[in-house]
Amino acid sequence: MVTESSSPFDFLSGLFPKKENIAEESKKPKLPDVVIDSDYTLAYVFAAIGVFIILTSPDKTCVPGSSSFVCPPSVWGVVQGGLNMLFASFLAIQASRIRFVFDETSFELKNVDFAASNEEVLRASGENFVVGGANRWDYDKFVNYDFFPSVDYPVLVYFKETQTPKEKWNEGPGGLDKVGGGQVHFFPAIANVKQLKEQFEIRGCAKVTNEV
Repeated sequence: MVTESSSPFDFLSGLFPKKENIAEESKKPKLPDVVIDSDYTLAYVFAAIGVFIILTSPDKTCVPGSSSFVCPPSVWGVVQGGLNMLFASFLAIQASRIRFVFDETSFELKNVDFAASNEEVLRASGENFVVGGANRWDYDKFVNYDFFPSVDYPVLVYFKETQTPKEKWNEGPGGLDKVGGGQVHFFPAIANVKQLKEQFEIRGCAKVTNEV
């Protein structure tokens, strides 16, 4: 037996979703926390440049056509090459101790300790040394991000956010920003930038084309 509707307005119920349906639609899958892999490529490149400078900067005492197989490097060559290798060491240390973390709401820089089992233990990285405040930024405060010179050959990672108090936007690298509208951050590409790019996109961070 088919029961007819008791109200002429029952057809309107189909136009409005039920509460349980709204609740189901509003539930979004929670993204897992992600720790970006460290990348030592930049450190290797600067170390290689340092070695190359030293090997190709012979001292003036090295006579052309000499039977000596190895010429001593010049003082200037040692200084230039040594600075590159020193910077390479700095990058390698930073890559080993800093982790870039994406959680449910924010992008954060953390330091890593190693437990007795050699498992990584993440801890807060302290205040930002340029503008102060935690090294943690909400995704909805992002204005832009990019990789220089490119995501395939990265040297620097850049992003801009509005979470930092406005009065500090011109401090540090922000003083070089001619566009304005947020606090600028740069850091060397000591983490996998393709993973960074993927997470920036997944987390909905704002991206502007050709701002910098």
